[in-house]
Amino acid sequence: MDAGPLIFFAALAAIFWFLLIRPQRQRRVAHRTMVSGLGPGDEVITAGGVFGRVRTIAEGHIVLEIAPGTEIKLAKDAVANVVPKDEPADAPAPPAAEERG
Repeated sequence: MDAGPLIFFAALAAIFWFLLIRPQRQRRVAHRTMVSGLGPGDEVITAGGVFGRVRTIAEGHIVLEIAPGTEIKLAKDAVANVVPKDEPADAPAPPAAEERG
């Protein structure tokens, strides 16, 4: 029996693993870490694009304030990103873009 096709399929499986499965697992772990680090007062963006501030956190959901006095209950997995906290006021401003003339 020729080992050529077996080596080809093993190489194809390795490429599939490194290009598709491994990066997806890394994204999943990063998302779980981000969600587990949420706390009251954090500003987040949901998967639907809604900005809000975390008010309370329970086992499988969070309560998100999206406007003063308006709160929604949301699954933790629906949080897409945490909005970075503002930089200190004494931080240098980013350089201005050059104008093209």
